[in-house]
Amino acid sequence: FRGILSRQGRAQIKGVLRNQSIIAGIGNAYSDEILHAAKMSPFKAADMSPDDAARLYTALQSTLRAAVERADGVSASELKGEKKSNLQVHGRTGLPCPVCGDTVRQVIYSDSTFQYCPTCQTGGKPLADRVLSRLLK
Repeated sequence: FRGILSRQGRAQIKGVLRNQSIIAGIGNAYSDEILHAAKMSPFKAADMSPDDAARLYTALQSTLRAAVERADGVSASELKGEKKSNLQVHGRTGLPCPVCGDTVRQVIYSDSTFQYCPTCQTGGKPLADRVLSRLLK
């Protein structure tokens, strides 16, 4: 896993997790959840320390394993609701983080958004939001 990450160099880990040619099957929601579980900024470089890579790998495994276990036996019509009801940060902008109580925030890209907890993932620092930044100019 560390080798896969190190080959991505300075690429942001959020994009690496979502890139289906690198790691298939992880989309926007679960990349948010994995990074939250790993206590890692979405903007962190993919070429990270061995300890950070191990923490990310553990979070990836536990997050996806728990999602699969929760989905077992759930009908297709109820699957989306089951997924949404167990998300910690994705789709929860403005709500309290279930881990620390800070407000979950959102960053808007040109083609996507992500949600994160500043306390859990960025040392309390809000990340720049392009929409808000444009409004402040």
